[in-house]
Amino acid sequence: QEHHATMAKEPEMALLRGTATSGPLILAGLNADGTSVSWFERAWPFFSWAIFLFGAGILTGTAYYRGRDAHWYGWLAVVAYCLHQSEEHAFDVRGWRYAFVPYFNLGPIATVFDDVCADRLDGNDQDYAVEVGCPLDPKLTLYVNVVLIWIGFGGCMIAATLAPNRFLFAGSLNWGTAVVNGLVGHVVPAVLTSSYNPGFVQSFFMVPLGLYVIRRTDRPGLCIMYGIFLHAALIGGVKVVFRFRTSEALTMTAVMLFAGLVVPLVVSNYLYENNTKRRKTPYDK
Repeated sequence: QEHHATMAKEPEMALLRGTATSGPLILAGLNADGTSVSWFERAWPFFSWAIFLFGAGILTGTAYYRGRDAHWYGWLAVVAYCLHQSEEHAFDVRGWRYAFVPYFNLGPIATVFDDVCADRLDGNDQDYAVEVGCPLDPKLTLYVNVVLIWIGFGGCMIAATLAPNRFLFAGSLNWGTAVVNGLVGHVVPAVLTSSYNPGFVQSFFMVPLGLYVIRRTDRPGLCIMYGIFLHAALIGGVKVVFRFRTSEALTMTAVMLFAGLVVPLVVSNYLYENNTKRRKTPYDK
């Protein structure tokens, strides 16, 4: 009987190993709140792929006819990151489906969440934690990526289109987020482990491109600092979800909207106002 119980656990334990079947098993399971993984939680990475294809076509045509300026590079951050999401969460370069979530939950960066994930391995929660994984599940992953990139990055650039003087720098701040994510989350782990991780190939090109873009500004350090802040806010939001059992959707939407949309727009507007005041002369009214 004990042998049969052990055999019954084997499909669940596969979720904790980084294999080609780990991602599909997670998508076929449950979220941390006990809900089934929805259709959109499975399909959203393919919408990111579509955004990348459409956006890349638009930007290519725009660059040919109008050239590349700060506004163009700001929209490029949206398009490039959608490609990044596709490699992480659709299919990676090995052809593995939804490979980033199990990779992250098993990787060294996940140790940051040991204080909240360890609680889920105690007592009766052990089977549940094995089945779902911690700290990422499909629902949390959806709201982080869609709110931050589609709404946050995209919203910043819509604001920059409407009021470029005030909000164009927000696009450079978004590149700071891309650089920090690609470098710390993908390039450095790949170098240290001499192994591939989902998102590394795109990051290998996105990081130097992002560094090029932010170096064209007069505040590259601020862009990197903002990228660090954004990821600190993300970590804090995830910890709130698992420590206090708050709604994944509401918590991560609020955190990502604040850190990924409100903050860069406020910072960009502050810099504009500050520069405007400095340029004033005694004759200005």
